Amino acid sequence: GKDISMVFQDPMTSLNPLYTIQRQMEEVLILHEPQMNAAQRKARCLELLSAVGIPNPQERLKEYPNQFSGGMRQRVIIAIALATNPRLLIADEPTTALDVTIQAQVLKLMKDLRDQLKTSMLMITHDLGIIAETCDDVAVVYGGEIVEIGSVEAIYDDTRHPYTKGLFGSLPRIDGEETRLKPIKGEMLDPTLEIRGCRFYERCQYACDRCREEIPMKEASPGHQYRCIL
Repeated sequence: GKDISMVFQDPMTSLNPLYTIQRQMEEVLILHEPQMNAAQRKARCLELLSAVGIPNPQERLKEYPNQFSGGMRQRVIIAIALATNPRLLIADEPTTALDVTIQAQVLKLMKDLRDQLKTSMLMITHDLGIIAETCDDVAVVYGGEIVEIGSVEAIYDDTRHPYTKGLFGSLPRIDGEETRLKPIKGEMLDPTLEIRGCRFYERCQYACDRCREEIPMKEASPGHQYRCIL
Protein backbone atom coordinates (compact mmCIF):
# COMPACT_ATOMS: atom_id res chain seq x y z
CA GLY A 1 0.00 0.00 0.00
CA LYS A 2 0.85 3.66 0.28
CA ASP A 3 1.91 3.56 3.94
CA ILE A 4 2.61 -0.15 4.55
CA SER A 5 4.26 -2.52 2.06
CA MET A 6 5.29 -6.15 2.28
CA VAL A 7 8.06 -8.37 0.93
CA PHE A 8 6.90 -11.97 0.91
CA GLN A 9 8.81 -15.15 1.71
CA ASP A 10 9.15 -16.92 -1.63
CA PRO A 11 10.30 -14.82 -4.59
CA MET A 12 9.58 -17.71 -6.98
CA THR A 13 5.81 -17.44 -6.39
CA SER A 14 5.35 -13.77 -5.46
CA LEU A 15 5.26 -12.43 -9.02
CA ASN A 16 2.60 -13.18 -11.64
CA PRO A 17 4.23 -15.30 -14.39
CA LEU A 18 1.83 -13.94 -17.06
CA TYR A 19 2.69 -10.24 -16.73
CA THR A 20 5.86 -8.32 -17.54
CA ILE A 21 7.92 -6.82 -14.74
CA GLN A 22 6.87 -3.34 -15.86
CA ARG A 23 3.16 -4.11 -15.62
CA GLN A 24 3.56 -5.55 -12.13
CA MET A 25 5.68 -2.64 -10.92
CA GLU A 26 3.28 -0.07 -12.37
CA GLU A 27 0.26 -1.61 -10.65
CA VAL A 28 1.13 -0.12 -7.25
CA LEU A 29 1.78 3.28 -8.85
CA ILE A 30 -1.57 3.23 -10.68
CA LEU A 31 -3.32 2.42 -7.40
CA HIS A 32 -1.52 4.84 -5.11
CA GLU A 33 -0.03 7.55 -7.35
CA PRO A 34 -2.95 8.30 -9.73
CA GLN A 35 -1.47 11.69 -10.67
CA MET A 36 1.38 9.94 -12.53
CA ASN A 37 1.12 9.51 -16.31
CA ALA A 38 2.50 6.52 -18.24
CA ALA A 39 5.88 8.15 -18.90
CA GLN A 40 6.33 9.07 -15.23
CA ARG A 41 5.41 5.55 -14.12
CA LYS A 42 7.95 4.02 -16.47
CA ALA A 43 10.63 6.45 -15.30
CA ARG A 44 9.86 5.53 -11.69
CA CYS A 45 10.12 1.81 -12.51
CA LEU A 46 13.51 2.33 -14.15
CA GLU A 47 14.67 4.34 -11.14
CA LEU A 48 13.55 1.58 -8.75
CA LEU A 49 15.20 -1.23 -10.72
CA SER A 50 18.45 0.72 -10.75
CA ALA A 51 18.12 1.35 -7.01
CA VAL A 52 17.85 -2.39 -6.26
CA GLY A 53 20.85 -3.20 -8.44
CA ILE A 54 19.27 -4.77 -11.53
CA PRO A 55 21.45 -4.12 -14.61
CA ASN A 56 19.99 -2.98 -17.95
CA PRO A 57 16.66 -1.89 -16.42
CA GLN A 58 15.35 -0.58 -19.76
CA GLU A 59 15.50 -4.09 -21.25
CA ARG A 60 14.54 -5.99 -18.12
CA LEU A 61 11.29 -4.06 -17.65
CA LYS A 62 9.89 -5.84 -20.73
CA GLU A 63 10.81 -9.31 -19.45
CA TYR A 64 8.78 -11.87 -17.49
CA PRO A 65 9.53 -13.34 -14.03
CA ASN A 66 10.79 -16.65 -15.48
CA GLN A 67 13.67 -14.71 -17.05
CA PHE A 68 14.91 -13.65 -13.61
CA SER A 69 16.82 -15.65 -10.98
CA GLY A 70 15.44 -15.99 -7.45
CA GLY A 71 17.67 -13.22 -6.12
CA MET A 72 16.72 -10.89 -8.98
CA ARG A 73 13.02 -11.61 -8.45
CA GLN A 74 13.36 -10.70 -4.78
CA ARG A 75 15.02 -7.44 -5.81
CA VAL A 76 12.04 -6.69 -8.07
CA ILE A 77 9.66 -7.45 -5.18
CA ILE A 78 11.62 -5.09 -2.92
CA ALA A 79 11.42 -2.42 -5.65
CA ILE A 80 7.63 -2.86 -5.85
CA ALA A 81 7.32 -2.68 -2.06
CA LEU A 82 9.31 0.56 -1.91
CA ALA A 83 7.68 2.19 -4.95
CA THR A 84 5.55 4.58 -2.88
CA ASN A 85 8.14 5.23 -0.14
CA PRO A 86 6.04 3.51 2.57
CA ARG A 87 6.43 4.40 6.24
CA LEU A 88 6.61 0.70 7.18
CA LEU A 89 8.06 -2.25 5.25
CA ILE A 90 7.06 -5.74 6.50
CA ALA A 91 9.59 -8.37 5.45
CA ASP A 92 8.36 -11.94 5.99
CA GLU A 93 11.36 -14.31 5.86
CA PRO A 94 12.59 -12.39 2.77
CA THR A 95 15.73 -14.48 2.23
CA THR A 96 14.56 -18.02 3.07
CA ALA A 97 14.52 -19.30 -0.50
CA LEU A 98 17.88 -17.73 -1.44
CA ASP A 99 21.38 -19.15 -1.14
CA VAL A 100 23.71 -17.62 1.45
CA THR A 101 25.62 -15.34 -0.94
CA ILE A 102 22.47 -13.88 -2.51
CA GLN A 103 20.88 -13.68 0.95
CA ALA A 104 23.66 -11.39 2.17
CA GLN A 105 23.31 -9.16 -0.91
CA VAL A 106 19.52 -8.84 -0.50
CA LEU A 107 19.82 -8.06 3.23
CA LYS A 108 22.42 -5.36 2.59
CA LEU A 109 20.20 -3.91 -0.13
CA MET A 110 17.19 -3.79 2.21
CA LYS A 111 19.19 -2.15 4.99
CA ASP A 112 20.66 0.46 2.64
CA LEU A 113 17.26 1.32 1.13
CA ARG A 114 15.64 1.40 4.57
CA ASP A 115 18.18 3.96 5.78
CA GLN A 116 18.10 5.93 2.55
CA LEU A 117 14.29 6.19 2.42
CA LYS A 118 13.83 6.56 6.22
CA THR A 119 11.45 3.60 6.22
CA SER A 120 10.80 1.49 9.31
CA MET A 121 11.17 -2.27 8.76
CA LEU A 122 9.46 -5.13 10.57
CA MET A 123 11.51 -8.28 9.92
CA ILE A 124 9.78 -11.62 10.56
CA THR A 125 12.38 -14.38 10.72
CA HIS A 126 13.64 -17.42 12.63
CA ASP A 127 17.25 -16.65 11.69
CA LEU A 128 19.02 -15.14 14.71
CA GLY A 129 21.99 -14.14 12.54
CA ILE A 130 19.78 -12.00 10.30
CA ILE A 131 18.24 -10.37 13.38
CA ALA A 132 21.66 -9.48 14.80
CA GLU A 133 22.76 -8.03 11.49
CA THR A 134 19.60 -6.16 10.53
CA CYS A 135 17.43 -5.19 13.50
CA ASP A 136 17.55 -2.63 16.31
CA ASP A 137 14.91 -4.22 18.56
CA VAL A 138 13.66 -7.80 18.89
CA ALA A 139 10.36 -9.36 19.99
CA VAL A 140 10.58 -13.13 20.62
CA VAL A 141 7.20 -14.78 19.98
CA TYR A 142 6.06 -18.20 21.18
CA GLY A 143 2.58 -19.61 20.60
CA GLY A 144 1.29 -16.26 19.33
CA GLU A 145 2.49 -14.34 22.40
CA ILE A 146 5.51 -12.10 22.97
CA VAL A 147 7.67 -13.76 25.65
CA GLU A 148 10.64 -11.39 25.53
CA ILE A 149 11.24 -7.99 23.98
CA GLY A 150 14.13 -5.54 23.99
CA SER A 151 17.08 -4.22 22.04
CA VAL A 152 19.28 -6.64 20.10
CA GLU A 153 22.04 -6.16 22.66
CA ALA A 154 19.71 -6.87 25.60
CA ILE A 155 18.20 -10.01 24.07
CA TYR A 156 21.54 -11.45 22.94
CA ASP A 157 23.69 -10.46 25.94
CA ASP A 158 21.15 -10.76 28.77
CA THR A 159 18.76 -13.50 27.61
CA ARG A 160 15.99 -14.06 30.16
CA HIS A 161 13.14 -16.24 28.90
CA PRO A 162 13.71 -20.05 28.73
CA TYR A 163 12.37 -20.17 25.17
CA THR A 164 14.81 -17.47 24.02
CA LYS A 165 17.62 -19.38 25.75
CA GLY A 166 16.46 -22.54 23.95
CA LEU A 167 16.67 -20.77 20.59
CA PHE A 168 20.27 -19.77 21.22
CA GLY A 169 21.09 -23.22 22.61
CA SER A 170 19.90 -24.95 19.44
CA LEU A 171 22.29 -22.96 17.22
CA PRO A 172 25.61 -24.48 16.12
CA ARG A 173 28.67 -22.47 17.21
CA ILE A 174 32.30 -22.72 16.19
CA ASP A 175 33.64 -20.86 19.22
CA GLY A 176 32.23 -23.13 21.96
CA GLU A 177 33.15 -26.49 23.44
CA GLU A 178 29.74 -28.15 22.98
CA THR A 179 29.80 -31.22 20.74
CA ARG A 180 26.02 -31.55 20.40
CA LEU A 181 23.16 -29.08 19.94
CA LYS A 182 20.52 -28.68 22.65
CA PRO A 183 17.14 -28.80 20.91
CA ILE A 184 13.99 -27.64 22.69
CA LYS A 185 12.05 -30.75 23.72
CA GLY A 186 8.42 -31.37 22.74
CA GLU A 187 6.22 -30.04 19.95
CA MET A 188 5.26 -26.50 18.99
CA LEU A 189 2.12 -25.23 20.69
CA ASP A 190 -1.07 -24.63 18.70
CA PRO A 191 -1.33 -20.81 18.88
CA THR A 192 -5.15 -20.97 18.67
CA LEU A 193 -5.45 -22.71 22.06
CA GLU A 194 -6.75 -20.66 25.00
CA ILE A 195 -4.14 -21.14 27.72
CA ARG A 196 -3.91 -19.47 31.11
CA GLY A 197 -0.38 -18.80 32.24
CA CYS A 198 2.84 -19.55 30.39
CA ARG A 199 2.38 -20.91 26.88
CA PHE A 200 5.84 -22.49 27.04
CA TYR A 201 4.91 -24.53 30.14
CA GLU A 202 4.83 -28.00 28.51
CA ARG A 203 8.33 -27.64 27.06
CA CYS A 204 10.11 -25.72 29.82
CA GLN A 205 12.61 -27.44 32.09
CA TYR A 206 11.90 -24.90 34.85
CA ALA A 207 8.08 -25.25 34.79
CA CYS A 208 6.20 -25.31 38.11
CA ASP A 209 2.61 -24.85 39.32
CA ARG A 210 2.97 -21.06 39.47
CA CYS A 211 3.51 -21.05 35.70
CA ARG A 212 -0.18 -21.96 35.27
CA GLU A 213 -1.18 -18.57 36.64
CA GLU A 214 -1.38 -15.33 34.68
CA ILE A 215 2.17 -14.10 34.08
CA PRO A 216 2.72 -10.36 33.48
CA MET A 217 5.75 -8.98 31.71
CA LYS A 218 8.70 -8.19 34.03
CA GLU A 219 11.40 -5.61 33.36
CA ALA A 220 14.99 -6.81 33.30
CA SER A 221 16.28 -3.35 32.38
CA PRO A 222 14.78 -0.24 30.75
CA GLY A 223 13.14 -1.40 27.50
CA HIS A 224 13.94 -5.09 28.11
CA GLN A 225 10.95 -7.16 29.28
CA TYR A 226 10.23 -10.87 29.59
CA ARG A 227 7.25 -13.05 30.57
CA CYS A 228 8.54 -15.53 33.16
CA ILE A 229 8.30 -16.02 36.96
CA LEU A 230 12.03 -16.78 37.27
